[in-house]
Amino acid sequence: MWRVFRKGLAQRRTNMHKTARTFLLVIVAFLLVFGISMLYSTTYVSSGETILARQLTWVGMGAVAAVLVWRCDHRFLGRWAWVALILVGLALGYLVFAYLLHKLPGMGGIAGHLPFISGPTKGSFRWLRLGPISLQPSEFAKPILILFLADHFARSARYIQEFKRGFLIPMGIAGGVIALILLGKNLSISVITSVVVAGLAFVAGVRMRYLAALAALGVVAVIALVKIDPERMSRLTVFRNPEAHQQGEGYQLWTSQLAMGSGGLRGMGFTNSRMKQFYLPEAHTDFIVAIVGEELGFLAVSVLILAYGLLMAAAFWIAALASDRQGILLSVGIGLSLGLHAFVNIGVVSGFGPTTGVTAPFLSYGGSSMLNSLLCVGLLLSVSRTSEREQDQHDLASGGMAMYGPREAEG
Repeated sequence: MWRVFRKGLAQRRTNMHKTARTFLLVIVAFLLVFGISMLYSTTYVSSGETILARQLTWVGMGAVAAVLVWRCDHRFLGRWAWVALILVGLALGYLVFAYLLHKLPGMGGIAGHLPFISGPTKGSFRWLRLGPISLQPSEFAKPILILFLADHFARSARYIQEFKRGFLIPMGIAGGVIALILLGKNLSISVITSVVVAGLAFVAGVRMRYLAALAALGVVAVIALVKIDPERMSRLTVFRNPEAHQQGEGYQLWTSQLAMGSGGLRGMGFTNSRMKQFYLPEAHTDFIVAIVGEELGFLAVSVLILAYGLLMAAAFWIAALASDRQGILLSVGIGLSLGLHAFVNIGVVSGFGPTTGVTAPFLSYGGSSMLNSLLCVGLLLSVSRTSEREQDQHDLASGGMAMYGPREAEG
């Protein structure tokens, strides 16, 4: 009877892992199909199938990368995360160098001709050009930093409440990466990364007084950075009343809100958006959710928000089933990262926040965003696969002990 009970319990655990992975994959597949469909609707008039073909290429590359990560043990990846962190830090530092060089009098032309840099985009250097493709290092900094911190906090569990090893060292390393992102004129990604790092530290068990002091310092720093930068201050002013600035800096946000509002409950119909054709610039990138609202209505936007909420729930479910501390922290960090990206993007598009360059995961056009999102999915699947395998081995060993007794099992 005992063996039957243990066997049933082991099978139930295995089924829970498989159910969690299936749940995650179904949500991701829905978001991908939905995103590709909306990207086609948004761009087919202006660019035919060119942008869609590029996005499908990125999806294919990201899917291959996700499968490769899935088949690896997440702890092996965590042990080598420091190497990837150094590489992404060097890439971010190179972009900061290009930006500072661009700001020097008479050096702007030289900065635009540096190797792997094609020139400033909207006044900032965020992309590295590798042959025919461009990648945004700040997008990859988040999962690599999460992977590194999850490994560090797991290895330093006994010191987690110490100031130096539990707080100062990991937060100092994370702060260095975030500072490089910030120096590259990317405040929104810096804030999101900071929130994810703080959430990860909280789950790991870092003392609350350290985190509270860090949060207060972060709030003061963000306020100061907004006040000293006229562009950021302007965005904050514009989002409060975009209609009053619709002929200037508030144009994109105002047209986005018009698109969302004109869709009503059920929308104007798939491919029937007017804003994407004549009014809303670059609707296929950060503001694609506005076209969702215009063409498919409030109901579709609500379903999209629900899907992102379920995506976070799937990540936290995998965290709850993880067999090791590192897997728990890694899954929680990825869930926070994907969820914050999604809800910040939707908040911006609907007018609840100032305009930023935050993409909607699996929806917005962009290779770096798609690769990053699918790599995160691969890491979640790796945690689930490794945890299931270890629990099966543990249940098998326990079953042997129960069946034969300790001495027979050892023999």
